[in-house]
Amino acid sequence: MATTDIINYMQAGADVDSMNRRKVESFISAGAIAANDVVSLDGNQAIDADVALYIVKADSDTAETNIPVGIALDSAAGVGEVVRVVVRGIAEANVNGATVAGNSLTTDSTAGQLGVYVNTDTTRIVAVALEAASANVATVYVYPGY
Repeated sequence: MATTDIINYMQAGADVDSMNRRKVESFISAGAIAANDVVSLDGNQAIDADVALYIVKADSDTAETNIPVGIALDSAAGVGEVVRVVVRGIAEANVNGATVAGNSLTTDSTAGQLGVYVNTDTTRIVAVALEAASANVATVYVYPGY
């Protein structure tokens, strides 16, 4: 499992990629991932311990890929690449175009995308939108859940 040193950057007005209250963990890709995608532990791994090591795009339609851990900071072209993931804090995320500031967000049936949470959803809330979507990207706050 990855190791992390947490540094609380206390500069007001810092950009979204500052380390102010953000926690980042490193995982190994089990498939193609784009930066800003919501990612899930890969429940399809044959070895149980590898489930917590490998990630895929999160997809609410499949239980094995609906174990969200955060937002990918890096892209991966395929299997075996190290990907840094925001597991708590502010990040730019791939979101449904209907997202507005204040929306609670959960995994979506579009792999790698966060959708607006509704009270009939059975998935957990992953993040809250801090702004409206622009070209399916928005700044979000990822709730710690990993």
